[in-house]
Amino acid sequence: MRSYTNTMLHVPTHEEFVRMPVVPLVYALWILDAMIVGYVTVFFVLNVRFVFTSYRRIRYELLAEIVRPALSSEHDAFLPLVSLLVPAYNEEVTIVESLKSQLHLRYPAYEIIICNDGSKDRTIEVLLEAFRFDPIAFERTGAIETARVRKMWECRSKLPGGVRRMVLIDKENGGKADALNAAANVAEGAFVTSMDADSLLVPDALLLAVRKVLEAPTDIIAVGVQVGLTNGSVVKNGKVEQLRLPTSLIGKFQIVEYMRSFGKGRTALSEDNAVLILSGVFALIKRTALFEVGGFLTRHVRSKVCIEYCSEGAHTVCEDMEIVVRLHRWLLDKRIRGRIICLPFAIAWTEAPENYRDLGKQRARWYRGLWEVIVYHRAILFRSQYRQIGLFAMPYQIIFEALAPPIECIGYLLLVLTAIFGALSPAALFAFLGLAMAMNFCLSTWSILLCTFSASNLRSVHESASLVAYPRAKDTIVLVLVGLLSNLGYRQYLVFWQLRGLYDFLKGNKGWDKFGRKGFVIAPSPSNGPLPGGAK
Repeated sequence: MRSYTNTMLHVPTHEEFVRMPVVPLVYALWILDAMIVGYVTVFFVLNVRFVFTSYRRIRYELLAEIVRPALSSEHDAFLPLVSLLVPAYNEEVTIVESLKSQLHLRYPAYEIIICNDGSKDRTIEVLLEAFRFDPIAFERTGAIETARVRKMWECRSKLPGGVRRMVLIDKENGGKADALNAAANVAEGAFVTSMDADSLLVPDALLLAVRKVLEAPTDIIAVGVQVGLTNGSVVKNGKVEQLRLPTSLIGKFQIVEYMRSFGKGRTALSEDNAVLILSGVFALIKRTALFEVGGFLTRHVRSKVCIEYCSEGAHTVCEDMEIVVRLHRWLLDKRIRGRIICLPFAIAWTEAPENYRDLGKQRARWYRGLWEVIVYHRAILFRSQYRQIGLFAMPYQIIFEALAPPIECIGYLLLVLTAIFGALSPAALFAFLGLAMAMNFCLSTWSILLCTFSASNLRSVHESASLVAYPRAKDTIVLVLVGLLSNLGYRQYLVFWQLRGLYDFLKGNKGWDKFGRKGFVIAPSPSNGPLPGGAK
């Protein structure tokens, strides 16, 4: 009896465990490992195609800019009026410097509509101190429902040449999308911009964006751009005067990410009319189309299209993606010709979070917003009537963006289990990890080269014929090394916060989690004089 008991309770040694016959669990691990390898390989192959597609588009755009610079049409009287919509919430640190860049845009006819979205800091006071605004009656040209508007001012002083007017709206808090709708309601331009109050625009930003509209005036519905990061750079008079890498590693990580997202991803998807997000930092949208689809999605909106597509009272923290998907869906439903494109030029610049907690909260919010948009527009998935959007763009977002963090976590767990049960040799495990890192490193490096080397070769010809032209070759080398280093800890950190964003989505959390701004590094300029527009 004792012998029998000892046999039943016997725990195999490591050597005995290794010699045990292959069990179904090991077969299952092999299959799952193979699926992960297949997933990573398909992602890599698709992105290699994106790299080549982006290269062709970037080369074409740079050559077009050299042959006929956008600035050559600066005085064209037939260019459409553009309304810059500037939503502001707790932006006292950056709002004035951002407006400086907007007041110095080289475009013949545009207006600036600033909407303070119930800020809790001194945003309104800072604006009223910096510019001479006079109160005016609130009048709107659009009918998008918003939170209550409290007051409205207009800058009556002399404005720079192309600025037709500058208006300031103060309203109750309703979120960025609500502030954009309130600004759109008083806008008069044929095109409006979705942008951030802390963004800086290059002087020919509107000329570059509108040029694409003029190439196909009946087709282009919206134009997005590449976004650069000002962290570490020096800003003077609302312009990035000296482009530098940030000193912090977290800042460099984000620069590489932005290059991958814009230089490689969105530029390529734009070629297939399959881009689903135009950065909220800056995007140009046809005003009539914006009103047709009901404006940006908020709980206040009551338009038929918003209710039909997203349900009444729906809102999201990812309004820049939602409005693009809704525009695509509306165009395909109505069988209207229309394209939404993304330019590779770094036309808009913004400040990225400089500490890991703020970065994590930002990425959790973005990831939560991605799931919100997917759920709202799930009806277009795998339906032929939605063509490239329903058959490719949305499935790609689900498989390789929305599901990527959980799949990556499962992959790490499988590696641990595979090692414990000896399903693969240590050499095979390290080979798999090396392959995954090599693929990611290649995509990062190619994206960096697209955005820097292409720009550097043409920088001396014309300032705008560049993407992100860091002045030293050393900067490019540093970014390449950072792209390699991002595999070790940084990616895993972002995955953790994205999973937290998924948890918040499942809980129904709609909070914004806005991070604090450090403000731009301002270059000393003793001869600046007063601000444009009669600023004090």
